[in-house]
Amino acid sequence: MARPRAFPDDLMFQGIHQALCKRGFNQLTLEHIATEIAISPAALTKRFGSKKALLLFYIDMVISITEQAFADVCRLPVTRINALKTLFMRSMGQMSDPTALANFTSLFVACVSDPELLERSQRRLRVIDEQVKLLLNAAAAAQEIRGADIDKTARVLQSALGGALFIWLKDPDRPLAEWVDDCFDIVMGPLYVQAQ
Repeated sequence: MARPRAFPDDLMFQGIHQALCKRGFNQLTLEHIATEIAISPAALTKRFGSKKALLLFYIDMVISITEQAFADVCRLPVTRINALKTLFMRSMGQMSDPTALANFTSLFVACVSDPELLERSQRRLRVIDEQVKLLLNAAAAAQEIRGADIDKTARVLQSALGGALFIWLKDPDRPLAEWVDDCFDIVMGPLYVQAQ
């Protein structure tokens, strides 16, 4: 008897991501995900057991990818502020379609009603917050910025960027890169020691 095809985690992740971006959380089914991966729904059920388990796997992968993205920008030969800006440009730039962004975001909105999904979503947000603070602290130590309340600046910057995404959903004519620039200019501008 032939062995079943192996489906690596990155392929599973991409299939879940594509199906989620096309359908949103409420319409997402194992069949939709299976179609994206070119696997049977039964094989997905055998590996994960349920849609929820599959989404927990997906969020865990999002957390790993987020941690890796921060590690990657920290190695760039640029200021810490520009590294942070690059990270947000890259992550927001992956969402070129407002519908896909809304559908992707629907998972994290739906997480509120499920304790396990909520815990994973909160863990993802903590990773982002901790890494933003680390980069801001490094920027302060390198005298790129001064006079910053790091915790407050991190919160306001993340809030501004998140808000920009939601405004962009309704009015996508302006490129997301411009929104990122504006958020950094307004939130970080007064803290810059010299032009970035």
